[in-house]
Amino acid sequence: MIHATSLPNGLSVIIEEMPHVESAAYDLLIPGGLACDPESAVGSSIIFADLIGRGAGGLGSRELCEAFENDGIRHGEWVGLDRFGLSGSLIASRLPRALDLVALMVQAPSLPEEEVENIRSVLLQDLEALKDNPARRAMVELNKRYYPAPFNRSTLGDADGLRSTDRERMVALHKGAFGPRGAILSVAGNVKADAVLRDIERAFGDWQGGAAAVPAFGAISPHEYFHVESDSAQMQIVMASPSVKFGEECYYVGKLAVSILGSSMFGRLFMELREKRGLCYSVYARHGANASYGTVSAYVGTTPERAQESLDLLLGGFSSLRGSVSEAELCRAKVNLKSALVMGEESPGSRAASNVTDWWLLKRVRTLQEINEGISAVSVEGIDQFLGRHPFFPCSILTLGREPLRVPAEATSRG
Repeated sequence: MIHATSLPNGLSVIIEEMPHVESAAYDLLIPGGLACDPESAVGSSIIFADLIGRGAGGLGSRELCEAFENDGIRHGEWVGLDRFGLSGSLIASRLPRALDLVALMVQAPSLPEEEVENIRSVLLQDLEALKDNPARRAMVELNKRYYPAPFNRSTLGDADGLRSTDRERMVALHKGAFGPRGAILSVAGNVKADAVLRDIERAFGDWQGGAAAVPAFGAISPHEYFHVESDSAQMQIVMASPSVKFGEECYYVGKLAVSILGSSMFGRLFMELREKRGLCYSVYARHGANASYGTVSAYVGTTPERAQESLDLLLGGFSSLRGSVSEAELCRAKVNLKSALVMGEESPGSRAASNVTDWWLLKRVRTLQEINEGISAVSVEGIDQFLGRHPFFPCSILTLGREPLRVPAEATSRG
C-alpha cells in the first residue's frame, strides 16, 4: 500500500509498505542541479552534491561515512540537470538512523573549504578523461547541440565553472536553493507508514531553506548533421529525435517501438549490424522521457571503414519499422519490459526510486497494475499509428572521428 502526504514545510512524503521483504530503501529528490547553475559556475552543483557528504551536524567526513557503514546503510548522492538526489538501502530496522543522517546532510552540512579543491581536482580529471572515452564524448557533443540551454549542459560540468566555484558559492546554494519546498522523500520496504512518517516529521520537520528556480525547457534545436573531428581508430555515430513525454497517452507504445529496434541483444539493430554483418562493436537505441520532453537516441561504435554502411543501416532500421513489426517481436518486447517491472516490484530500492520519480514528474504514483495494463494494451496497429504521428525523422546526427559521413538530407530535414 502506498501512502502520500506532505509536511507543513513543503516536503512531500511517499511511503510504500512491502511486508514481504526484510529491507527498506529511501530516495530524496530536491529541486536544483546543473540547469540551475549560473553561467559563470556551471558544475558548481556537482561539487555541492559531493560536498554535502563530507561532514554534517558536527560529524567530520570520515565520521559521517562510518556512521552510515556502521549501520549497514548503503548511501549515495548524485545530481542531475534539474534535481539533487540522496538515496540508500538498508535493513528496515535501521531506517530511523538513516533518516537522521540524511536530515543532517541536507540541513546542516559542514561544507568544509579544504574539500572543495579535492572534489574539483577529481572532477577536472574526469573532464580530461572524456578525451579517452569517445562514446561518451560523442553523446556529450550531441546533447550540446540538440537540447536547448541550459538543458544541454554536460553532467561532467564545465572546466571554467568548476574552477570558479568556492565555498562561498556552496553556502549560498545551500541557504538559497536547498530547502524542502518541492522536495520529495520516498520510502519503501518492510515498514509501517505511521511509524515512518513520525520519524520523518522528527528528522525533517524543522528543515527550512529556499527553493531552486528550475528554468523552463525551451525548444529543440533545428535538426542537423554535425561532425566532430577526432584522430581516432574508431568512429562514433549518435542520433537523437523527439518523442512522447513521460506519462503521455502513447508513452508505452513509444518505449516498445524503440525496444523492438535496439534495447537488447534481440533488437533489430543489434541483430542486423553486429550479429549478421559484424559492422560494429556496440549498437543500441533507447527511449527516454520526462515531463518536458521525450527523446529517442541511438548509438553505433564502429571503425572508419565500416562507418558509412553502419550509418546507412541504422537509418534504414528506423525508417523501415513502421508496417513491419510482427506479433512475435512485440510480444518479446512486452515480456522484457514486464520482466523488469516484476523484478522492480520485489526490490524496495526500485520501488522507492520509481515512486519518487512518478511523483516528481506526474504528481502521483502509477500503480503496478496501471503500468502492466498500459504495456499489455499496445498492439502492432497501435505502433504503426504511433510511428505515423511520431516518426523518427527528422533527427539530429553527430559523428566523431577522422572523416565526416554522407547523411541523406531527408534524415535531418522535413524537406
